[in-house]
Amino acid sequence: MKKRLLSLTSALLVTTFLMSQGIQNPGFEDWEDAGTVIDEPVNWSSIKTSDGGSLINNAAPVVWGQSNDAHSGNYSVELTNVLTLGTIIATGTITNGRAHAEFDPNASFIYTNPDDPRWHTSYSGRPDSIAVWAKYSPIGNDTAQIKVLLHVEEGTLPPSPDNQTNHIGYAQINITGTVDTWTRFAAPFSYSSPDNPEYILFVLTSGAGTLAVEGSKVFYDDLQLIGGPSGTNDRISIEAQVYEYNGNFYLNDIPKQYLKDAHLQVLDLYGRQLWSKHLPLQQTSVKHPLKQGLYILKIGGKEGFISQKIYIR
Repeated sequence: MKKRLLSLTSALLVTTFLMSQGIQNPGFEDWEDAGTVIDEPVNWSSIKTSDGGSLINNAAPVVWGQSNDAHSGNYSVELTNVLTLGTIIATGTITNGRAHAEFDPNASFIYTNPDDPRWHTSYSGRPDSIAVWAKYSPIGNDTAQIKVLLHVEEGTLPPSPDNQTNHIGYAQINITGTVDTWTRFAAPFSYSSPDNPEYILFVLTSGAGTLAVEGSKVFYDDLQLIGGPSGTNDRISIEAQVYEYNGNFYLNDIPKQYLKDAHLQVLDLYGRQLWSKHLPLQQTSVKHPLKQGLYILKIGGKEGFISQKIYIR
């Protein structure tokens, strides 16, 4: 639960400050008693401090924990998908906003409450990308996800038609396959408005929302907002080229180690996956079924990934 508020001591807002301003406790080093059965990270909340009331919060399982397995510092956050109430999979989730929880998972969502500083994070920057260090042990084809929404006034994840016009920018990191060692992942922001946001909303999970699989586990550490394009080319040669022509994606000059156990994913500008394909090691062209438009293309494997916008004519 969020108890600590940040104050500005200077009217000078430089770019580096804006890039770090939006993530409080980004390395999960600080923890507190939030009235739950175990501590929560400071400035982050769980499904046990939802707005669902004591009945739902008491029934909700513990899906998060403090881990000594850290990329840096002393701690990381560990999220796990847990079976509850016999048939419901509770996705390991933490957020800097608040969870709206119901017994029907499809009716639940995460939101910013502009009227209560415990459940919102003020932010007025326009970062280029979001990055995190992670380890992942999925069950089946599960996907760990980080979703970041920049918005004005009210905002929710998943998006609601009622507040869609409040959205300024969005980024999403998807992690698939087993990641045994600490690996850095990054994804670009896509902007739907030229305005500056008022708030930033994070949702970190160990599974793919309501499709999460019991037992999937993820460790997150060292979240970072990045002000330059280098964040989305993590551990990839700057000579790498990815382009589309005549119904095919072409992958040129990408070091082979980054294509090991790799997947190609195509997302819309809100980070929703539209199409994906496993990439054999030697494959340098991929036929796709997509129509004309602007997309986000991700190619990732065990050694890192590349992410970029691509226009299909």
